Amino acid sequence: MSQTRQLAAIMFTDIVGYTALMGNDEQKAFELLKINREIQKPIVEQFNGRWIKELGDGVMASFNTVSDAVSAAVKIQEDCNTVNRFQLRIGIHQGEVVVEAGDIFGDAVNIAARIQSAARPGAIYISETVQHNVSNKKDIHTKFAKEETLKNVKEPMRMYEVMLMNESGDLVEMIMNPISRNSVAVLPFANMSSDPEQEYFSDGLTEEIISDLSRVSKLLVISRSSIMTFKGTQKKIKEIASEVNVRYVLEGSVRKAGNNLRITAQLIDAGSDSHIWSEKYNGTLEDVFDIQEKVSRSIVDALKLKLTPQEDQQIAERPIPNIHAYECYLKARQEMFRGSKESMENVFKLLQNGLGLVGPNELLYAMLGYTNFFYFRLIDKTDRSYFNNAKDYAGKAFALNPNSVLAHVVGGWAYWSEGNLQASCNSFKKALLIDPNNHDALFGLLEVYLYAGKSEKAQPLGSKMIEIDPLMPMAYIMKGSLFFDSGITEGLPYFEKAYNMDPQSPITQWMLASAYFWCGQNEAGFPLVDSVATVLPDWSFTKQLLFLKYGLQANKERSLTYATAELDIEAKNDHHFSFHLAECYAVIDEKEKALDLLEYSMEIFFPYIFLSKNILFKNINNEERFKDLMKTAEQKSAAFQI
Repeated sequence: MSQTRQLAAIMFTDIVGYTALMGNDEQKAFELLKINREIQKPIVEQFNGRWIKELGDGVMASFNTVSDAVSAAVKIQEDCNTVNRFQLRIGIHQGEVVVEAGDIFGDAVNIAARIQSAARPGAIYISETVQHNVSNKKDIHTKFAKEETLKNVKEPMRMYEVMLMNESGDLVEMIMNPISRNSVAVLPFANMSSDPEQEYFSDGLTEEIISDLSRVSKLLVISRSSIMTFKGTQKKIKEIASEVNVRYVLEGSVRKAGNNLRITAQLIDAGSDSHIWSEKYNGTLEDVFDIQEKVSRSIVDALKLKLTPQEDQQIAERPIPNIHAYECYLKARQEMFRGSKESMENVFKLLQNGLGLVGPNELLYAMLGYTNFFYFRLIDKTDRSYFNNAKDYAGKAFALNPNSVLAHVVGGWAYWSEGNLQASCNSFKKALLIDPNNHDALFGLLEVYLYAGKSEKAQPLGSKMIEIDPLMPMAYIMKGSLFFDSGITEGLPYFEKAYNMDPQSPITQWMLASAYFWCGQNEAGFPLVDSVATVLPDWSFTKQLLFLKYGLQANKERSLTYATAELDIEAKNDHHFSFHLAECYAVIDEKEKALDLLEYSMEIFFPYIFLSKNILFKNINNEERFKDLMKTAEQKSAAFQI
């Protein structure tokens, strides 16, 4: 049988979640195959392609040119989104293939199949070979997705994502704002000490400089959470600056030996790769506050920024004048970010030790309030003594300094928990007036606007969140959530980006699954539910997701196995969880239980447009009680003042 060799662009497509669907509903799975074929085959022919074969739920096609292959893939995804019954992953590669008896073989075929497997749901991934060929096509927009070693492929593959358009003709990608002239990333200071236990000090210095600079209103400063992803990185300055979208990068090192310090710092213009300023400092531990202030002021001077009197005073402040108490604070911050029960109990001890050294102190009190609040929220919601302690310590901090940023943040979260969204909003706003780049305050204010049904008004804040925290998935989850009112489908790309940034995280898996269910894309959500259940089987939100999954699959009996007293207790202690549990009961048509849970959640959660449009509530949205709840939500939202 004759063989020929030729250069071809190979396209593979695959239905997301098809295997799980086949196991649950064979008839529906076959229906989707038919729809998939009806969508794809005419498009392949339209763009001069050859329909090679179907491989289960996958399709293989070849094209003479990469532009035809990519254009066909874009059209297929657009039509698939219009049908809104399932999602596809698509991969494209160009290379030499062997053609025999209407089939094709070769490494290019294998590579295209592996690229398809690596693509995120709903996306088109292409190889670097394809990228080079379409980069000058004005109608095709791409972005680098990732580099990965693929199965049976020797070298790591660089893959690019083809950007799709939404109904308004806009790219469905989170386009970063143009780089601000006054934007800086403070990289983690390298610990040059022989003792790795001194890491807390170098990290602490990094965070304190970030804190100083973030209070300068004319300067955009990348937050700690994104910055710490570069700890120990070998990436070049220009690459780092590109990832976080800044013009300037500060890097430095700390050598701490006993009471002696040596600190180096240099400010680099990433665009020209030139040094704007550099300095070395030698001193003792007691000099650290002066050195920290000198570094911050040198950056401000190098960027030719003029400080307001308030900003000038803030940079000069010494919130903890005793160096040993300050070390307790730095160690406490490092422990806090570990997030475990044991580490947070260590935080309590360290902060109390600091108070024992320095006496009443605003920052130590505020940090105790912050730790108590999140211990209550994350570790033990049943013990309200931690919540009461949080309020008490915030009050002590305010008594010493009415402008305590961290105390305002603690107050904002406390008011939020009590359902007083207006007071919560005011607290977070006060924090941002003092520290306009404060990540905690910005996140809190976004949450309040979302809960109060003001998500449209919060869009600029969502964009600011991504600006200062561009490498954290939660920033994109918050931005996606801000489309609750206008249509959650528009926000779906943000949830997908968050998941793509950290696909192993149960949080990103849980959020993307929820978003898919809100959009009616259930088949895409089910595999994510299974992933969460594998990693965190005992998590309350896992059980809620399993409850919802089986309800959506019309398996009421199995869904009710998750309707436990444990979930009822969680709902009583968490209004947000109560809302999600209401969705579960609504899906299985347990109307009164769903309405009870929804009513309770609406004590602090009343985005009435989203609630009234939520397709998971379709079994209860004609109930008079539901309509009354929506009227109440609309009134509460209207009364809320931005």
